[in-house]
Amino acid sequence: MATQTASISGTQAKTGFRRLIPLLSRLVMFPPILIFSMISLRYFTNPSHATSGTTLNTPEAFTDTRVIGAWILTLLMMLITFLSSNRRLWMGHLQLAFFMAAALVVRIFGFVHDGTTLAMGNQRVITIAEIIFLTLNLIGLVVQARWLKEVHSGPS
Repeated sequence: MATQTASISGTQAKTGFRRLIPLLSRLVMFPPILIFSMISLRYFTNPSHATSGTTLNTPEAFTDTRVIGAWILTLLMMLITFLSSNRRLWMGHLQLAFFMAAALVVRIFGFVHDGTTLAMGNQRVITIAEIIFLTLNLIGLVVQARWLKEVHSGPS
């Protein structure tokens, strides 16, 4: 009898809008996956042009730049792993929220200490994109947490 009840509550949790929650989570995480793919590819294939405004003069500098690409590739592989399971989608949102928050903190630190402004290069676009992705992933994290709680305990 308990198996039958769990099966019914699982079905009820996947009706209407709730059925779309995993798909929406994946859609929110898809643009960062594309961006991480492009960044890691650029850092591996053309490290001398990976970061605008910098010049790499030694072989060590090229290697260190490729290592940054490896970090981004690791984040990318983790995101893809999180996308493969509905139960792990929240971890993808958590990873992206931490990453975007850290990127914004470092960017603001750069504005204050380095003299960079929003008017320089593509700083405004990048900052706005980071704020949007941070907001979307925080919302996705909350929605995923509620959805998983509902799926495991049944609707209230």
